[in-house]
Amino acid sequence: MLVTGVTNKGKERPRNEDCCFAVQDSDLALLVVADGMGGHKAGNVASEIAVTTAEKYWNNINRDKPLSAQDAKDLVKDLITEANQAVISEADNCFEKRGMGTTLTAGLLNGDHLIIGHIGDSRAYLVNNDQIELLTRDHSLLEQLIQSGQVKPEEAKKHPKRHVLTRALGASSDLQIDISDFIIEPGSVLLFCTDGLTNHVEDDEILTVITGQKDPQLQAESLVALANARGGCDNITVVIAADIGGQPD
Repeated sequence: MLVTGVTNKGKERPRNEDCCFAVQDSDLALLVVADGMGGHKAGNVASEIAVTTAEKYWNNINRDKPLSAQDAKDLVKDLITEANQAVISEADNCFEKRGMGTTLTAGLLNGDHLIIGHIGDSRAYLVNNDQIELLTRDHSLLEQLIQSGQVKPEEAKKHPKRHVLTRALGASSDLQIDISDFIIEPGSVLLFCTDGLTNHVEDDEILTVITGQKDPQLQAESLVALANARGGCDNITVVIAADIGGQPD
């Protein structure tokens, strides 16, 4: 398995409020993307807190025994819960940071078993057999409007409320986390990203880049470059895990 992460501030933002973490050890991997919110209210601090918490949980995994499916699910849920409380505590202790928040999409890959914990509108994708599948659902007002039929999917890119989130880390101590699990086939590619990528690059274009080259570092760099070529109006972060479980027969 090969993992990599690339983050870029884009062309219009004065600083990068995204943060990411990508690490693997044998058949265990943790992929994390966070997109900070709040502008002058320290969105970059919120995303960094989330990723630092994820790194702490990774370092504390007991590798002396196999990680069970339930242990993996509990770890991801606890990671996000603790990150949320850490963001809230930091904001409470500093007036200038009040109102800060972040998305957080974290995937723990344990062999062929993937647990995703998700809050916000960053995304996780699975690429396999020349197909791309979105594994998460955006927690946004726009997504609610699409699901209710009030907005057509083709209208989403230009909708004035496309950036309004309905869930975020730091917004409330009563946090609702999406936890989902998947069995990943050999030879698959996982891609986690912030909306700085998906605002500019369509799913089928992501698929073309991923299937067009094998090196995950080049895949990630190519996707970031494509988003910047389209305007780069937001920070852009891409995390990739490739060659999961080896190549298919």
